[in-house]
Amino acid sequence: MIRVDKNEQFPITVALYDETVGQNISGRTVYYDIRYALNDAPLASPVSGTLTESIVELGIYRSVESIPDAGKYIIYATCSGFSTNVEELIVNEESVLNVTKQTQNYNISVEDVVRATASGSETASQLARNVPYGYTDYLLTWIKADDDVDWSNPVASGIVYAWYKTTASTVPYKMGGDGL
Repeated sequence: MIRVDKNEQFPITVALYDETVGQNISGRTVYYDIRYALNDAPLASPVSGTLTESIVELGIYRSVESIPDAGKYIIYATCSGFSTNVEELIVNEESVLNVTKQTQNYNISVEDVVRATASGSETASQLARNVPYGYTDYLLTWIKADDDVDWSNPVASGIVYAWYKTTASTVPYKMGGDGL
């Protein structure tokens, strides 16, 4: 499987190996075609062509391509007299590098929200999770883009709920779930 970002260049490489003679076969024409994985249809703007034989190692054929749209694709490489080579291609919507930058510790904000509701005024969720007064009810997490100065426009956010064994507990036994 090949995994790339939109518009990122990636290599398509095929070795034409003949098992009967135990070596790569040179001087052949190898074609490639990239198609949608779900329905095997050609791309709206076809991405296909001929692989060029390597000058470093004969019998190795390659090309470099890029895909502008995120999605799942199949790369077919064919040569007369050889089995068709098939490779899965996944094109990410967002750069993995940017996602990694966003999850650096300085791009994450976590807020501990304690239960402040008085006895008799608890929510159904707080009752079900046995949340004691003055202790963690849930954690709010925000992730901001690397170049944002604050968390006013987060790229992702979430809630993690605290679960206690009893209302006399001071430490949750579990963090997670839907909070009911």
